Amino acid sequence: MALKATNLTIQMAPIPATFKGNPQDLAVAMLQRMKILSPSGSSFIFEGDTKPTSNVGPWLKGGTQWYVWDYTINDYVPLDISPSFTIPFWIGSSLPTGTSPPLWLVTEKDASDVDPTHGLALYWSIWNGAAWIPFMAATGLGTTAQRPAAPVEGYKYYDTDLNVEIWWERAMWRTTSGVPGDVKAVAFSTLQDALNHNPGWDLLGNSAPQAYGRVISQATKDPGLTPVSSVTPVGVPPRAAFETFGEDKGYVSDPSLTNVLPGEIALWHLYKL
Repeated sequence: MALKATNLTIQMAPIPATFKGNPQDLAVAMLQRMKILSPSGSSFIFEGDTKPTSNVGPWLKGGTQWYVWDYTINDYVPLDISPSFTIPFWIGSSLPTGTSPPLWLVTEKDASDVDPTHGLALYWSIWNGAAWIPFMAATGLGTTAQRPAAPVEGYKYYDTDLNVEIWWERAMWRTTSGVPGDVKAVAFSTLQDALNHNPGWDLLGNSAPQAYGRVISQATKDPGLTPVSSVTPVGVPPRAAFETFGEDKGYVSDPSLTNVLPGEIALWHLYKL
């Protein structure tokens, strides 16, 4: 291997005129009086953005990238630290090939040479000793069009078009609020707009058309149950859930009442599927 010139110099103190000895003694005396110096300090690391044309030691490019000289191709190559590097967690959509580390960030897709991206981060999963168990660490964020195509059950997502948090439940997107069967009134000018802003809900009456346009009343008994399942005060009729009534009267008031009843307003009544 050819030696390379450096900015280092050798300085030696004088040998006493009274020195006596053989050639080996002279060599020892010279070495004892020598030291290596540099006029500007010594550095065995080359720093810069331009690749050196010859081996000048380890090269630090841009302050963050390390390169070393490869004597086979006589050129600088990236420093390979993979044998000494431990990955902090797995990342991708495919099942990890191992269980160490026991942490996996599940994404929409795996990265490849053609497309190095992973898509949206879906959820974290941890190895419990027998299986990967998902846990939610954060809520996804984006537009309606950017929702994950195949999320895991229970995945939360904040839809910036609807300004509401939704989640993937029972194979469809639904609002996180409410349980199946919940009923609410919403103020939208069109039914489609109401349904668009309430994923996972449907119009009350779609499964029972007899409920269309009706005033909602309180059920006081289970269907066919005698006696009724709850005690009702005087003047309150026992009505079973989903029972319809008043077809021959409509909405009427007692003529003897002196107070004026307020006018009606129509809102969309939705129920959670």
